[in-house]
Amino acid sequence: MRERNVAAEVIRERLVEARAGRGGAVFVHGDAGMGKSWLLGQVAGDGLRIGRAYGSPIASGVPFDVMTQALSGLGVDGMSADTMAGRCYRVWHALRSWSGDPAVLVIDDLHWADADSLTLLAFLGRRLGACRVAVVAGLRAWPPAALDLARDLEESGCARTVELEPLSEPSSAALLTRRSGHELPAETVRTLWTMCAGNPLLLEHAAGLLTAGADLGRLELRPPDVARRELLVRRFIGATPEQMRCARAGSVLGLSFEPRIAVELAGLDHDEGDEAVAGLQTGRLVREASGDRVEYVHPLFQQILYDEMPTSTRSLLHTRAFDLLTRRGCRAEAAEHALRGNMAGDRRAVAVLERVGRDALAVGATETAVRYLAGAHRLAGDHAGPGLSLATGRALMAVGRAGEAVAMLGALSRHDATDTATAAQAAWMAGRAGYQAGDHRQAERDLARAVDLAGDRAPAIAVEALLDHANFQHLTDGSRALPLAARALARCAGVDPALRRRVTSMHGYIAFLGADLAGLEEVTRAAREIEDDPAAQLADVQGTWGALSNHAFSTKWAERFTECEMAFARVIAAAERAGAIGTLSMLYTSRSEFLMRVGRLREAVASVEQARAVKDLAPMSERYVAAMESWPLLLSGDLEECERRCAQVERSASRLSDVGSLIAIWYVRGRRALGEGDLVTACAQFDLLDETTRRVGILEPCLVPFARDAMVAYTRIGRRDRAERLVARLEEVSARLPCVWPRIAAATGRALLADDPSVTEAEFETALALHDTTDQPFEKVETQILYGAWLRRTGRPARARPLLTDAAATAARAGARWLADRAHEELRRADGRRRTTDPRALTPAEARTATLAAKGLTNAEIAERLSVTVRTVETHLSRVYTKLRVSRRELILRGLTP
Repeated sequence: MRERNVAAEVIRERLVEARAGRGGAVFVHGDAGMGKSWLLGQVAGDGLRIGRAYGSPIASGVPFDVMTQALSGLGVDGMSADTMAGRCYRVWHALRSWSGDPAVLVIDDLHWADADSLTLLAFLGRRLGACRVAVVAGLRAWPPAALDLARDLEESGCARTVELEPLSEPSSAALLTRRSGHELPAETVRTLWTMCAGNPLLLEHAAGLLTAGADLGRLELRPPDVARRELLVRRFIGATPEQMRCARAGSVLGLSFEPRIAVELAGLDHDEGDEAVAGLQTGRLVREASGDRVEYVHPLFQQILYDEMPTSTRSLLHTRAFDLLTRRGCRAEAAEHALRGNMAGDRRAVAVLERVGRDALAVGATETAVRYLAGAHRLAGDHAGPGLSLATGRALMAVGRAGEAVAMLGALSRHDATDTATAAQAAWMAGRAGYQAGDHRQAERDLARAVDLAGDRAPAIAVEALLDHANFQHLTDGSRALPLAARALARCAGVDPALRRRVTSMHGYIAFLGADLAGLEEVTRAAREIEDDPAAQLADVQGTWGALSNHAFSTKWAERFTECEMAFARVIAAAERAGAIGTLSMLYTSRSEFLMRVGRLREAVASVEQARAVKDLAPMSERYVAAMESWPLLLSGDLEECERRCAQVERSASRLSDVGSLIAIWYVRGRRALGEGDLVTACAQFDLLDETTRRVGILEPCLVPFARDAMVAYTRIGRRDRAERLVARLEEVSARLPCVWPRIAAATGRALLADDPSVTEAEFETALALHDTTDQPFEKVETQILYGAWLRRTGRPARARPLLTDAAATAARAGARWLADRAHEELRRADGRRRTTDPRALTPAEARTATLAAKGLTNAEIAERLSVTVRTVETHLSRVYTKLRVSRRELILRGLTP
């Protein structure tokens, strides 16, 4: 049939691309009976590994049901995790590293898939472009979630959707002839084609009725919708009352069902039931399915039976089904009937829904959990227990509905009937939800109330609330959060050792932000307690600021780089094992900062890309990822994308007073403005940095190493007093910290401020000597450029040239184009030979875009991967084609990479 050939060709093309390592998805949608299942059944072939799955309305509440079916067919099992993000990450990691035959996930009736499978599929669908895995799914327009997902992926350039069109009149005639065994009159064909609206299933059904001698003439006079329904109802003519009772009961159970359950639900005895099921099979209403089940020959039969029942009858049958399935221990299926039967006030229904919701929450099926827990809470009404409210609030937070969680948990904490310990826990959770929702003031009030409620009766809750308060506050107030951490530490007697360790580490971490070396030692001791304890490590990484993470962060700023690299390797490995995606995203990003400090720019970019790959699973870290990404973009010379990231961060961080993210972009913007000679803008950015870090007590100068650049800007614009104050601060802090950079910056500042050239030269030489004691090549390049420029201005270009040549070479080797260009410019001014830049050389942004295009990714997929607009991708590719003198086809076929 020509109408099916288009969809078949799209599927074929997607499979060819998957074989070539460019996976993706195809979604075939259309009404029931249009041939979706037939098309999916044709997906086969040598050298393909196929995992099949089938959605079912009554199993739509089983966590990850559809995706578990499909992945099991590929042998991808054991992907469980206690969070949705963790499961998504593990499945993606398995498919990304897939090394077997090209794999295809074939999913029929995706519209009935459970919500968690759809969430997982949405995440994977955006990341199949570099995998040997394809998804081919069939679905109807209702329920709408699956089609919305398909269209969203198509708009992102990650999928194709194909709507199955009705059969044309000639195709319908061919089908009717084949089914009836002879050619029908043209008038009959046209009547049936119009009546059936080109639906293949209905046409086959009509042909079968004609072959059996039925008179369909009366249906011609009916409106098409009525005629189609009556045409299907004809299949039930002759069915006995027992058969109809069994068929109706089955329709309540879903598209497929166990005959014995339907028989019991229909109130038939064993013999009556066997005879009724046999009669339904003989009448081609149901057929055998896998696992001792039967299924309706077509979903339309089930739909008609279900829709034609009075609402009261449906509710009664759902209630009976709940009872029956509960007795059999089928809680997940029973829970769905409790919701569909609207069993308000039924304690058994509430208990089952709560149990199933809690089970779903425990395996990371957050969408399913919130459906059942919120359903239980609704059915329980005013009689909802505190445990149910706490679990529902936790589930709401897990799916990002933090505002609803705040309202529910806040009400529970203030309810007169709530016991003190539960009220304290509810207030603590409300505080966490408040921060998630962006309402920091309310969050602080809830956390403070949790501490007051907990008192000495629930010390662990009091400590957790204080620790969370300190964690959140240090993001906005730096070391001003230390008193909260100290209060938590003072209450740690008798609490769990893991909690005590987290508090000790956080106390030391915040203290170190204030340039307290004792804090660094606290952090180190806490991390060493578990460096050889894998089980404790897995628990530690569940929070972003655990002992291991804080150790990696702090040693980076303390310039204990060998220890830092080992710390990052240890904590990232633990987070990957645990599937702790929020922690992992922050770790990848922070590691990129470490790699930049030690001059490994390309590795830093790769680490940021790892963070961006999981940003959908860790939305709380997206702002921090963007802030840190601006730094390698600046060094690479990708100034357009650098500013895009800064603007993105500024929009959200300013609203939330996220000081940590803001000072990162102020630093990048200040450095860029200084490099471009815009001293007014540079000084404005450095003023913000200076004033903010002092206000919030961020005294550790390596956290955001802006001081040297600020002193350069201040001295050039004539604000010597600001430069002198920074030198004094650096000298005071460096006396008690192990890091070298503050002493380098102080020496550079003294060189810039000195009136005596001999002092300037001596201080620059001191700075260079200090550089030899620390592995920070980009910082040395900056010092060499400053020193070389001063030597040139004071009439000693011959001495400047070796410094500038070395600086340019160091920056170029690392890919730091922005630094290399500045060094080359100073070298030109010193009359040195400047390397001629190849006009055909690609910029970093063009190179990244060309690499992805050469792999066959679409513009939309490239835009998603690089977090830019499609227009930006088009601009970069236009320049790539011009510079390399190739077309896109040549780029892909020849596998050109920059």
